[in-house]
Amino acid sequence: MSEKPLLVNIFTSGKNFESGEAEPAMTDNKIRYVLMNFIFIFGAVVLAAFVAQNILKGSYFDATVCAVMIAVAITGFILARVVRAQTVAAIFTIVSYGLFCFLLIWNGDAQGAGILFIFIYPLLTILLLGMKTGICLSCAQLVVTAVQVFVPGVSRFSYPFDVSIRMVTVYVLVLSITVVFERTRQTKDRLNRRLTTELKTLNENLQQMVEEKSDRLVRLHDTFGRYLPDKVIKQLLEYPGGPSLWGEKRYITMMTSDIRGFTPLAERLESEKVVTLLNHYFSVMVEIIHAFSGTIIEFLGDSILCIFGAPLEDEGHADKAVACALKMQSAMKDVNAWAAGNSFPEIEMGIAINTGDAIVGNIGSDRVMKYNVIGSNVNLCSRIESYTTGGQVMLSEYTFNALRSPVRIVQKVQVNPKGVSIPILIMQVDTIGEPFNIALDGEAAPPGPLVPPVKVLCFPIRDKHIDTDAFEALLTHLSAKEGKLLPGVEMNTLAVFDELRLRMSGREVLAKITGIDEGGVITLRFSSSPSGLFPPGSLADALMP
Repeated sequence: MSEKPLLVNIFTSGKNFESGEAEPAMTDNKIRYVLMNFIFIFGAVVLAAFVAQNILKGSYFDATVCAVMIAVAITGFILARVVRAQTVAAIFTIVSYGLFCFLLIWNGDAQGAGILFIFIYPLLTILLLGMKTGICLSCAQLVVTAVQVFVPGVSRFSYPFDVSIRMVTVYVLVLSITVVFERTRQTKDRLNRRLTTELKTLNENLQQMVEEKSDRLVRLHDTFGRYLPDKVIKQLLEYPGGPSLWGEKRYITMMTSDIRGFTPLAERLESEKVVTLLNHYFSVMVEIIHAFSGTIIEFLGDSILCIFGAPLEDEGHADKAVACALKMQSAMKDVNAWAAGNSFPEIEMGIAINTGDAIVGNIGSDRVMKYNVIGSNVNLCSRIESYTTGGQVMLSEYTFNALRSPVRIVQKVQVNPKGVSIPILIMQVDTIGEPFNIALDGEAAPPGPLVPPVKVLCFPIRDKHIDTDAFEALLTHLSAKEGKLLPGVEMNTLAVFDELRLRMSGREVLAKITGIDEGGVITLRFSSSPSGLFPPGSLADALMP
């Protein structure tokens, strides 16, 4: 810490005028304190000169009075450093100069008394003690002085009347000017204090606004940070009036993805491997969803539910959802390349998209809350997902009608989902045009014949329940993704999109029916590789490169 100048140390002792505590800046109060201490020292030096002068002249009484005044000044100077500075310093200053002026008038020194008394005393009393106390002491000193100069015999010398009048008049004038000056200064101080208070209040309000903004940012980050990209969160903060985080009805597009046949796959793998595979899969898909401004609502097992068009409105939400889904399907090639390199099995994903009104917002309790989406259109999206097979992107007719970009439709199917009163049309797409220009790879090679056909046991799966009544069938054609099945008996109860569990020699695989021709031949789309049905080195290996 840098040293203060010697003069400041002598005058201030490093104290605050009001509190006596260390203060680095020369404030208005400290300047007054310096002034008083300067007057102490200056007065003591002048009085010492008077003591010496009176001793040389033989005026021992005057010398004694001056010596007493020196003692008073020095005592005040010392006490001002150990007790409350304002009162003690001011009183000793006034007493010292009052005695000094009285001594000058007593000795008939009108000129000296005029300089010290008329021009200094009002200024000192008012500036150092305040308006009321200063005026009272100044008026009292005026009365004492008037008695000295007007009443004969009170002073050693008689002052001419005109000199006395001039001294008193000038004193009153100086006192009046000092009062006006001090009143102006006090008004300025009040305005400064008021301005300081207002600035302090403004600063507190600004700080509160910053804290509220920070709290809002934290709240938004807690709500959306794990579901939205940073650029969308930034837009939310700049959104006029802020986004609605509570329930509101919005026209949006929903997307659901699910890994086909993941449940039996997870049963065969160790738990650590299941988590590792899922984490890699989710990390790839989340990046793609964020790239298309999608909001991830939740991960449910191996499924992802996300929406487009909320919390920020987006007129192209249907197009972005379809483009995102196709991009996700294209990315499965890289996911499976990583899986193969880390000794994980290949996985496939089905995606469903639906567009319509839904309620979005923070839903939950005081303890647990999350941004969610609810409504019949969300349920319909989940129903459409149940019709998909691995590698497919299936969308409802409502999404198709909301699209602005051209798409290529692979197939159209009318379905009767559970909970929907009328049949709806769903469509499989594999391409979207401008401005996205995303297309899936061509269809896999058709299944080749198995010679001889392989007998399998089939268990229908309805409403996620496996029938105990199985039927036998011949697996006549096979590829890495598809197969053809010829039932041993007529199966009128089976329909397109039904699921089957195929079993042979203790081995099982899941498949979905994608078609039934007039001859009863069932076309299957396997949820996982059908190689699990066959022992290594069998004929099936040649049909599944």
